[in-house]
Amino acid sequence: MKLKRILPIVGIIILIAILFTLDLGSIFDIFSSINPLYSFLCFFAVVPILLFAVIEWQMLLKKQKIKVSYLYCIKNIFIGYFYGFITPGGVGAYTRALYLQDESKSPLPKCLSNIIIFNTIDLFALFIPGAIGALYLSKVYPYLFYTIVFVMTIILSLLLFFLKKDKSKVIFTRIVKSRIFASLKDRLEDSVDSFYEDLPRFKDVLVPFILSIVGWIVKYVELYLIAKLFSIDIPILEFVLILSVADVIAALPISIYGLGTREISLMSMLSVYNITNEQIVSFSLFVYVAFWLTPSIFGSFVTFFESNKVTKFKIDKESAEKFEKYMRRYTEMYDYLAGIIKKNIPKSAKKPVIVDLGVGPGLLASAINKKIPKSEVIGVDPSEDMLERAEKNADIKTMMGKSDKIPLENNSVDVVVSRFNLTYWDKPRESFKEINRVLKPGGKIVLECLNKDFSKLKLFIIKWHIILKGAGLDIAGYHYDAYNTSYSMRTVEAFLKGEHYKVKYKEGDPKDWKFIIIAEK
Repeated sequence: MKLKRILPIVGIIILIAILFTLDLGSIFDIFSSINPLYSFLCFFAVVPILLFAVIEWQMLLKKQKIKVSYLYCIKNIFIGYFYGFITPGGVGAYTRALYLQDESKSPLPKCLSNIIIFNTIDLFALFIPGAIGALYLSKVYPYLFYTIVFVMTIILSLLLFFLKKDKSKVIFTRIVKSRIFASLKDRLEDSVDSFYEDLPRFKDVLVPFILSIVGWIVKYVELYLIAKLFSIDIPILEFVLILSVADVIAALPISIYGLGTREISLMSMLSVYNITNEQIVSFSLFVYVAFWLTPSIFGSFVTFFESNKVTKFKIDKESAEKFEKYMRRYTEMYDYLAGIIKKNIPKSAKKPVIVDLGVGPGLLASAINKKIPKSEVIGVDPSEDMLERAEKNADIKTMMGKSDKIPLENNSVDVVVSRFNLTYWDKPRESFKEINRVLKPGGKIVLECLNKDFSKLKLFIIKWHIILKGAGLDIAGYHYDAYNTSYSMRTVEAFLKGEHYKVKYKEGDPKDWKFIIIAEK
């Protein structure tokens, strides 16, 4: 197994190992002894921390001339919680830049630089009390202070370096072209200059930096009060310094928001205060749930609603090009469907006429050209921008049209294929009649359809995957929203039989994300 696959679960492995050494009954007793009202109030402790973060971020946004409301900042931070939770080390939180771009209409590299600066300031602010705490613990952990100072120096040097366009642009361009950013390369590479647009000066980040330090201190004071519920009673200054060191260790990208790494570091540093490991782990897990897990769950709902609001897909030249680039990753799907079409061409057709209904950028038509070189392929689509791309990608004749108005003569087509287009037909029954009209006797209709019965949970997970692949919120929304007007396999079969087609072939599980039906006129 590769090291990069093991690293994200190191923290979980550590936590499981810790739990095996503890008295779980004692942990249960500790939680049972806490007043439920106090436990409930603890979940609101994240509010003041969030407010400090919003004020700090708004200052940076204004310096970079990125205009969004305070309310949107709160939503975006919760989105960061969610994506950070599902990725090791919280690196997925940078996905916030995609949402910030859609809301502010600023270039993606500019939004990305803003998020990088914001996160770096926040991390560096954590390292200040962390370094002081490491110095305090230097007698026990002599190398910890020097390690933290070394990391702080690297982070600060990198930040100052990237703020200087003339020195860092070449390196940043190479990073954008690397495999790390492969999914976003097309969106970043053409506008690298905007990464440096309106960058804040060093003096501009001082106040946000101070606010970030205050935010961390407020958090540790809150945690000190929460620790009292677990009978953890040590001097507040020592508590703050130890917690800050634990958070620095938890920032290592080997766990989910420090799960496991935070517990083992706290057990080590608090052991001299006669506090049991059960108390320490109970406290740490409670804080994890209140300060990380709960906001992340809330963030998943915010992500869902914000994605739906900003991802309306409008077909124009830019979106057509973006759609094509994303779908080119799945050429094997087009090749497979082209193979099925080839098997269903009527034997009497020497030069079969094949209509790709909803041709889009012409990727399926191109696959048909290769699989069935003697065929005449006609692409029908209501979008001029899509038809332009189809003409570039395939050897076809293109026509403006819709499923219920196909600009072809009666009995003129051997095969009509529609891939994931049925969901956009306004009048499916009339469309099936129209297809019947243009098909020759014995002609086939090949439908690849999105499945209405597909799990909504799995569909939502797929949407996250599409976004993380760098397709953009509009493309992800386009795919997700298509299911809202999709049909089940049974319904499509009923449509076909209602218009006197003979169903010849069905492929796909009734609960899978898609299925194929072939019928004959």
